[in-house]
Amino acid sequence: MPLRTPLARNALMTLSANISMAVSNWLLLVIIAKVFGDHQLGEVALSLSVLSPLFLLASFKLRTLLITDTQNEYQISQYFHARLLANSLLLLLTPLLCWTLLDGINATVVLLIALYKWCDSWFELTISVLHRKKAFTSAALWIFARALCTALALICAFWFEDVLLTLTLWVSVTAMFALLSTFNCRRQVSTGFNQTFSLALFQAQALRRSLFLFRKYRTLSMALMFSSLFIYLPNLFLQHLQGISEAGRFAAVSYFLVAGSMLITSISQTAQPYLSQLQAQQQFRTLWLAAFKLCLSGLAIGLLALLLVYWLGPWLLALIYHQGMTDMSAELNWIMAAAMVRYGYIFLGTTLNAFRLFRVQTRIALAGTLTVAVACLLLVPGSGTLGAAQAMFLATCVEMMLYLVYLLRRHSLAKEEVR
Repeated sequence: MPLRTPLARNALMTLSANISMAVSNWLLLVIIAKVFGDHQLGEVALSLSVLSPLFLLASFKLRTLLITDTQNEYQISQYFHARLLANSLLLLLTPLLCWTLLDGINATVVLLIALYKWCDSWFELTISVLHRKKAFTSAALWIFARALCTALALICAFWFEDVLLTLTLWVSVTAMFALLSTFNCRRQVSTGFNQTFSLALFQAQALRRSLFLFRKYRTLSMALMFSSLFIYLPNLFLQHLQGISEAGRFAAVSYFLVAGSMLITSISQTAQPYLSQLQAQQQFRTLWLAAFKLCLSGLAIGLLALLLVYWLGPWLLALIYHQGMTDMSAELNWIMAAAMVRYGYIFLGTTLNAFRLFRVQTRIALAGTLTVAVACLLLVPGSGTLGAAQAMFLATCVEMMLYLVYLLRRHSLAKEEVR
């Protein structure tokens, strides 16, 4: 396959960049856990638990839509306009979220994290333009630079021992790169796609196009939000049933899954244009063979991660956070077992994106979210953080079975059509 070598090279570049970004963000949790304690860690984790799914809902997964829009159905600036409109409205609602869903959490912490999510979401979309061009090296360099500056800013903040200053520097670096990457994106759109890049926020025609995008792809956005709730919902249950500190401890441990997802996301980001191209060319046999290999790769990565934390879990928790976290090693094992299952089927969603089959992913993600909610309700009161980890594992098993049932059914229908 002629694209195999470039695909592997692009995946490696994207992987390295995303890992650097994950490490720099992980550094924030490490500093808060080591310097400020479990309560402040819980405040940050709970703010992320509420804001991350909401910003994903407001994103309408425009990154994927922009990359897979091989027929140029929409101008690139239209995707940016829709992101700007939705995320800005959500940012304005942050005070209401503080009053309703995050009562008892420092409002300044919530606002700073909301600003971070806004800037991070915008930066992500600018990188998607480079991925659309298959300029993966350039995209990786942008992410590397942001990760390095973020890490340096957090290390500097470490010496001041002020949690708000730490968060402010974290947000400031993200905002700076969101602005710089916007100028680069404008140039890329002009030279690489022969399009104009205008946000035109208050033009009636632009507003109508954004609303049309929202209506057309709302199910895709909901699927992304439900997928995010799989990670963040246990934190909210722990807050209400066990307290803020326990929620913070669990969030710190569950970030092992998030960090591992960066590897899977990197492969998915580089594979998405390739799979979309195969779908457009109707090379379905090659497409499904590539999807099968990707799923096997994800399963192997998850298995290796599970074996690693099984043997080194307590040592890793003490090294990264503090000695008091070593009693969370059992939770870490269950979380990485969930990660193994999740990494095994997540590329099926990437493949369905190539066919632009978004509705089925929404249903499966909703089923997984309901499973983790019910399981947390049953297990957390008696087992605490261990019950939350087991709930995540059950949810991934449910999602995997639903994907398999859907694909088997689709395969049977295809065979009947051939006959």
